[in-house]
Amino acid sequence: MSEPIVFPSGTTIAIDGSDAPLPEQATPPARATALILLCHAGPSPDNRDDALAVILRHAGFATLTLDLLSAREERFADKHHNVSLLANRLLDTLTRIKQRMLTAELPTLAIGLCAAGDCSPVVVRAAAIRDRDIYALVCRGGLIDLAGMLYLQSLSAALLVLLDADEPGIAASNQRALREVAGAKELKLLPASAEAADSTSGFARVARESAQWFVRHLPAAATRVASGLV
Repeated sequence: MSEPIVFPSGTTIAIDGSDAPLPEQATPPARATALILLCHAGPSPDNRDDALAVILRHAGFATLTLDLLSAREERFADKHHNVSLLANRLLDTLTRIKQRMLTAELPTLAIGLCAAGDCSPVVVRAAAIRDRDIYALVCRGGLIDLAGMLYLQSLSAALLVLLDADEPGIAASNQRALREVAGAKELKLLPASAEAADSTSGFARVARESAQWFVRHLPAAATRVASGLV
């Protein structure tokens, strides 16, 4: 049984975009079992990533909230849908994180990715490329097929897709895309209220499903649960 690693407080990771530094916020719990990157492109709607980060930290995860667009770029709609650009920026961030783990500036932790909407295919593509570093993904909405067929077929990280039950077209598209994924995968349909801005109970379910998926599939967290430590 391995003990959870103490994550140093105040850790920051510099993230550079093509035009300007990209905002990020690192928030570790006192003792972390894994690191989860919460990725979005532009302002996170309704502060959902902030609320999710709190729940994930209660589950013992360190979190890094990452905006893949600079403030200037957020004005241009095409940037939000540029999967290649956003995936490359996420990959650059993952490289910096892994480098700091190798030099012991950061503790060595398993990594998970979480995203919603336009960033869902971004994290799928990045995880497929960094298949030895990413263990689990959670995507809320969006179209994962936009990651590209090659990346879906090479994805090895466990993938959970959470979708609005009132959008059958999006659900059908994601179900077709999931057939190309060989590894652990699951699609869950949630009540439409789960993504409503005023639905506390609905989003609580989204957060619970996300946390449980990471606990099941991030190796250090799963070991800790099996040992009765959480």
